[in-house]
Amino acid sequence: MALTQKDIDELISSVMRKGGIGTSSQVSRSRLRVYDFKRPDKFSKDHMRGVQLLFDNFSRQLTSYFSALFRMAIHAEVDSIDQVTFQDFAKELPSPCSVAIVGWDELPSNMLTNMSLQILLPMLDRMCGGEGSPAGGSRALTEIELAMSRRLAQGMSDILSATMKELNIHHKLTVVTLETNPLFIQQAMAPNDMVLSVNVSVKFGSQTGFLEFCLPYVLLEPILPALSANRWFSRGIEQARSESDLVASALETIDVPISCRLGSTVLPLEDILSMEEGDVLELNAPKDGYATLYLFGRPKFKAKIGLVGNRLAAKIVVLAEEGEGDPV
Repeated sequence: MALTQKDIDELISSVMRKGGIGTSSQVSRSRLRVYDFKRPDKFSKDHMRGVQLLFDNFSRQLTSYFSALFRMAIHAEVDSIDQVTFQDFAKELPSPCSVAIVGWDELPSNMLTNMSLQILLPMLDRMCGGEGSPAGGSRALTEIELAMSRRLAQGMSDILSATMKELNIHHKLTVVTLETNPLFIQQAMAPNDMVLSVNVSVKFGSQTGFLEFCLPYVLLEPILPALSANRWFSRGIEQARSESDLVASALETIDVPISCRLGSTVLPLEDILSMEEGDVLELNAPKDGYATLYLFGRPKFKAKIGLVGNRLAAKIVVLAEEGEGDPV
């Protein structure tokens, strides 16, 4: 017997009403996500957060460095962090530009640091003794300005290197060269290579510009585990624990003066001046009472006086009550 299309539809509807197919279909339905094979996500959210914390710390140190170098109030902060293709990064470079190529010891690639001419030219003017006034327009750098810009880029690289040491990442960053032609930069690596673009906004006087750091994935891949945000929080816990251990070990070697007072009495000055060897003083403590132990001149414990061998000793019994006894 052949089933018509109407019979098939009714059969499917009756099964779905019973929950047989609808439930299993709902359970087995997978969550779909759009994936761009041309721009794959190489960096996880945890890595992005770790890099954010790294450059936040770098920006704070850079603010202090620039303020001391230029003798004026300068503020730097992280503006954005994105993972893009190198082609997207390179096509945004202006002409002329000022891009420092920074090597990381033996790591297989280089970091690129794009210094915006809007703030670089006023900085160079300030370094030459000027007021750091805004530049009239974008222009190519002179040979002297290139040398000064390279020195400035090396100073920033040293700060970033010192910041990474806090994560136990020990790499010396060295400025290899400084390029002003964006066409040479575009040939540095493959267009589809994924890079991490970190944009640091810098306010220099009345000027606002940016420093853009291009970190290729092949450069960061060997140190990605250290850039995890969890490393920052665990480092804080370990640092606090280490400092606590240092304080404890330092306190263990401190000498604490301890004195024991059996009792006290009050005498007129005339009796004190007439005291001689063999005189007996009557104390206000009973014979079977407790003595008081003083730490740093403050009453701390009640103790029983006795002998250990042929030496006097005091056995701690209870804590002294607050305010009990007089300071020594």
